[in-house]
Amino acid sequence: MSFRGYLYLLAALAPIYLVLAAVLPPADDEVYYWCWSQRLQLSYYDHPPMTAYMIRAATTIFGDTVFAIRLPAVVSSLTVLAVIGWLTRPRTLLPLVLFTPLFTFGAVLVTPDTPLLMFWALYLAWLVRMHEKLSTPASVLPQWETGIHVTDWILGGIILGCGILGKYTTGLGMMAGFASFLLAGNVRRWLFGYVLHGFIAVIVTLPILIHNLRYDFVPIRYQWQHSMSSPNPGLEPFASFFGIQILLFGLLPFAVFVWTIRHWRELKVDPRLRVCACLFALPFAFFLYKATQGHLEGNWALAVYIAAWPLAAEMLERAKESIRVRRLAYASFAIPAGCVLLIAVHLVHPVSFLSPTADRLTRQWSKDDVARQVAETLGAEDKQPIFATSYQWTALLRFHHVDARQLDGITRPSHFTQHPEKLAGHDRALVFAEGFLPAEFVEGFGPPRIVGKFPLVVRGQEIGIYWLIEYVKPAGHASVE
Repeated sequence: MSFRGYLYLLAALAPIYLVLAAVLPPADDEVYYWCWSQRLQLSYYDHPPMTAYMIRAATTIFGDTVFAIRLPAVVSSLTVLAVIGWLTRPRTLLPLVLFTPLFTFGAVLVTPDTPLLMFWALYLAWLVRMHEKLSTPASVLPQWETGIHVTDWILGGIILGCGILGKYTTGLGMMAGFASFLLAGNVRRWLFGYVLHGFIAVIVTLPILIHNLRYDFVPIRYQWQHSMSSPNPGLEPFASFFGIQILLFGLLPFAVFVWTIRHWRELKVDPRLRVCACLFALPFAFFLYKATQGHLEGNWALAVYIAAWPLAAEMLERAKESIRVRRLAYASFAIPAGCVLLIAVHLVHPVSFLSPTADRLTRQWSKDDVARQVAETLGAEDKQPIFATSYQWTALLRFHHVDARQLDGITRPSHFTQHPEKLAGHDRALVFAEGFLPAEFVEGFGPPRIVGKFPLVVRGQEIGIYWLIEYVKPAGHASVE
């Protein structure tokens, strides 16, 4: 398949992505990031700000709809696939890659991985171009020319900085990129430019630093603890991480990882393969190690696979005489393709072996319905804020135009609790929860009164009940402004 033919394939895929973006139920975190975009700031408690900026750009043009919220994810996915296609030769495997979970249903979900994947792919493409320029022998260049212009390094710094503004994981790409330059040799031709591109990246990411200075570095300390703590090392977390990666992409990337290490010296000769080897094998090794030290979320390694597919194509091309190797490579996509097929079937007709309690996809529609019912119960006239016990419900209620606030101290902190608001500051408080609040949260209030009951029904089965509860302070205990 030529690169032009591959781009035609992506053009045909775009309308499918747009339809999926419009019809899939909104996920909790997606509307949470939409809430970020409603009040733009330099960074956020949970992640850097790029996700919010991208959502804000899309919703400004197309309105506050689920489709518009997800539009950045569609653009990101198509950009990533275009870069993979440009780097991969031959492209025999790529139609199978398109049928993995990340590039089907996952392609339209907006998360901090959205900017991470897009800018990681662009940084990978930039690195390849830089290495191709470096491969030009210095002897054929004028004495004052290095083959690379200052603007090239500035562009790379901007791409890298934007990636870090999306997710801190992009920093691994920078370290792997530095390793690729070391393998290229001739340090004098790239060292100054590399430092310059790093300086530009620092300037681009200054909003994160400023935000953390304002909040005593609490956000970045939270992310550091979340990513680097390893409370339960052992085989179990590694097996969990390993299993999720197989569900997402099959066994082929693991075979490519081993093959890349074994053929490192051969791969580093080719600029394209040298960069891909560094941006796949080095971060992937880090994630495999981290998985042995404790729980590692399955999506953390997503970006490294962008460089895996060009290496997989090279591996199969060198083994093209072996029918067995090629068959095994194609067969490795059976598990991720099966996952995609199962999800597609489940969307049309829920599968019976998945219990309603475990059915997270259908539950999202139900949760969205509950949030809509709460909004209708309150009506447009009731301007009283409503307190929820989690950031997920706070975000869903806000998406349905409810003035929701997250109660601090019941579930994990979030962007909503950076400026915590206590019930004690109100004479009357409405709370959306699964039951009455602990006594320490409602001290000074009278007995609670149930305003509304909202069953969470999934596929005809009630799996939970949420209540809208009113707390009112008795006369003589009113708050003093």
